[in-house]
Amino acid sequence: MAILVTFLLPSVLLAIGNPEGGVFIADAYVFRNVLDTGDQLYFVRYDVSYDPVPDEEPKDTWQMALYTSAGDLVATRPLNYYQPNIISIYLTPSQALTWEGAHQVKIMGMPSVFPNLTEGVNMRTRTLSAGDYKEQEFLAGIMITQAKILETDWGITLLTANDKLNSTGKTFFLLAVPGLGSMVPEIFEVIVGGVEVTYKDYDQAYATSLEANAGTKLTGAISDLSNLIRVPSSWMGFWLFLIVFLIFVGIVFAGAGNPGWAFIGGFSILAMGGFLLGGSMFSLVIVLTAVVGILFGLYFILSRYA
Repeated sequence: MAILVTFLLPSVLLAIGNPEGGVFIADAYVFRNVLDTGDQLYFVRYDVSYDPVPDEEPKDTWQMALYTSAGDLVATRPLNYYQPNIISIYLTPSQALTWEGAHQVKIMGMPSVFPNLTEGVNMRTRTLSAGDYKEQEFLAGIMITQAKILETDWGITLLTANDKLNSTGKTFFLLAVPGLGSMVPEIFEVIVGGVEVTYKDYDQAYATSLEANAGTKLTGAISDLSNLIRVPSSWMGFWLFLIVFLIFVGIVFAGAGNPGWAFIGGFSILAMGGFLLGGSMFSLVIVLTAVVGILFGLYFILSRYA
């Protein structure tokens, strides 16, 4: 039944013809050690000249092919575009061919679409010579040169004023040469931008309004003690409530025998201090509350999972 269903499915027929303007290989280069020692990058600038451009996708009809000097097929890759453009094939160190060998790169119609492949009509072959082989240090300069040629062919801007690939150039070159950003990051335009942060200004209106809760007797007692010891009244109030907090925590711990309950009970003293004294005391209480919360969290976690 599976075979029967296969026959019943409509087949997709690609009716694309040969390119009216022909097929050409303008430049071909081989670079090595681009990502790893011993690897190879086969780069081609080609022209598959159709007028008008076919409805069929180039990835379904045309390809770049790499053959050894003995005529053995090594790898193929579908083209991304018709007309003047670029494409590449990357070989890992284990796949690499003999350096400076007379290998062949082809821009050709796919055999499944073009049953009769003819040199110069729907296929173009370039036999590599020693001059086509370049070390990695030449990759950046050659890519910029290729971008300048394509700018003329396409009539669009691919480079910045200082000869870096702009966003458009980046798109085309990374599609043609995946990993180019890691091979030669210096040819790409770098945009540095900051993150705009809006800071919130908080006032002390609420904290100041709490100062009236203490009343004249408590504030007077704190003021007298601060004058006696010669420290600011805000610090005097903080230390007084801290002492009360420690006493209360000690009492709860002595009765319950559990530090956790002692911390929880002591929080009420801190909250009362912030409510009664307000102002700077309120800020100090917030900080101390955070410290107590952290200590309680550590105790809770360590006592159960340590």
